[in-house]
Amino acid sequence: MSTTAAIRPPLLSARPLAAVVLAALCAGCHNLPDRPGANAEQLLRGTLESTRPIDVAVAPVVNRSGSEGVPLADLRQAFHAGLVKRRYSPLALEYVDRHVVEASYAPGAVDEDAVLRVEVTVWDASRWKSHGVLAVEIEAWMLDARDGGNPLWGGRLTRKLSLAQDRKGYATEAMHLREISADLAQELLEVLPARAARP
Repeated sequence: MSTTAAIRPPLLSARPLAAVVLAALCAGCHNLPDRPGANAEQLLRGTLESTRPIDVAVAPVVNRSGSEGVPLADLRQAFHAGLVKRRYSPLALEYVDRHVVEASYAPGAVDEDAVLRVEVTVWDASRWKSHGVLAVEIEAWMLDARDGGNPLWGGRLTRKLSLAQDRKGYATEAMHLREISADLAQELLEVLPARAARP
C-alpha cells in the first residue's frame, strides 16, 4: 500500500468539504434546470420518429415577441448546432439563405426533408440591464418539407433567467447573449426526439 493511501483521511471527514465545494459550484449555476429539458415541453409529438427526416433546413428565426434586441442570428446558429447532437443533418445556413424570400423560407425550397422553424414569442429584457433578469419563451416546429410543411413535431421552452453574476464573466454583452442562445437551444432540443437510424 502506498504512503498516500495509508494516510488518506476517512471518507466521513471529507464529506463536509465535498458539501462546501458542491454548494459553491451550484451557486454559480443556479439557472441550470434540475434535469435536461426541464423547462421545455412537447406541443406535438407527430410522425417525426416514423418519418425520420435527415436533411433539415433551419429557417431564419422569427421574432414574435415585439421586443428589440433578440439575438436571432445567434439563436438560429445555436439550433443549427443543436440538431447535429440529435443526429440530424442541418443544411448550411448560407445555402438555405439563398432561398429565403422576404425574411421567410418556404419548405422544400432546397429539397430538404424537413424544416426547423423557431419562433421567439417572449423576450422580456426589461430587467436585463438593471438586474440581469431575462424572461424567454421560444417555440420550435419541425415541418415536413415533402408534405406541404405539415408539422411533424413541436416544442416550447419557457425560462426566466437570473444572470446578474454570470454577466461579469463575459467581455461583451454580445458574447453573453451568444452563450445564452446556445443554452436555450440545447434545452429546448432536449425534448426533440433524436433521429433513429433506419433498420
